[in-house]
Amino acid sequence: MQIYSFPTFNLTKILLTAEETGEPYTLNLLDLTQGEHKSEPHVARHPLGKVPAVEVDGKNYFESNAICRFIAERNDYKLYGNSPEQRALINQWADMATLHIGKWLTVMFYERKIKPVFFSGETDLSAVEEAETFLAQQLPPFENQLKQTEFIAGDAYSIADIIAFSYFSTAAHSGVDLSSYPKISQWLENIKARPSYAKAMSHLPGNDIFALLNQQ
Repeated sequence: MQIYSFPTFNLTKILLTAEETGEPYTLNLLDLTQGEHKSEPHVARHPLGKVPAVEVDGKNYFESNAICRFIAERNDYKLYGNSPEQRALINQWADMATLHIGKWLTVMFYERKIKPVFFSGETDLSAVEEAETFLAQQLPPFENQLKQTEFIAGDAYSIADIIAFSYFSTAAHSGVDLSSYPKISQWLENIKARPSYAKAMSHLPGNDIFALLNQQ
């Protein structure tokens, strides 16, 4: 598997999934400053010129959650349950993390970190306030689920954990306080302690998906 991306939390999803399943891969880091993600070869991989995208056996695939499912299915459904019922639970929590909590964590990350650091823009305080309002509603159910099960979709680590973790990993860089959510905080630390996390980060400059941000 050839992975094409630049460092982004969506890349984290794919790297962790590949490391956990044993999917062999080569990471090809694109130069954002040179517009390589908008080049003709990359637009052939992702029609919107976004990242990440992967190439497997001469075919291209995009959208990080879809790629995670693809990798899991290629490897005997590892990380993706043993039945339609288990996969439904995994999918529902992965979708909740993406479409709800992840949406607002991304708003916070963009407004408080990406916009001012890379675009010299001012944080939209109304957008931040809206995100905080929704996170206050959506984080407690996630916390409650982790009080009942070791991982978010049950007692087995799955791509739902990987997908959700990748969004939650932005919190420390955008001032989102998770101290009121001890189960979420412990769950994040447990994932960081897995060997797959260190292996995945070792492919990146500074051994950290956010290394470039930390230099700013």
